[in-house]
Amino acid sequence: MKESAERELKVLKEMISAWRKSYEEAPYWGCERDLIFEIEEYLLPYLRRLYECGYIDEEQITNFLSFCYEQVEILCKNVDEKLGKRLEV
Repeated sequence: MKESAERELKVLKEMISAWRKSYEEAPYWGCERDLIFEIEEYLLPYLRRLYECGYIDEEQITNFLSFCYEQVEILCKNVDEKLGKRLEV
């Protein structure tokens, strides 16, 4: 079961990367907040449930959330380059 949870986390990371890339293709002011909203609204409840059911542990959650907010930072940097102003998260 742990292997399937690892595969699931990998798929979720790919999904977050795809969301980030879609925001980068058509950047606008505040898009980083929208990405954060999607992570918090759609992924965190699922992640919490995986943890509650014992499929993932705290270290996996920490690593996954670090990845998520890394994606937000990458988005800010890339949007900054396109729009010419630093976006703060």
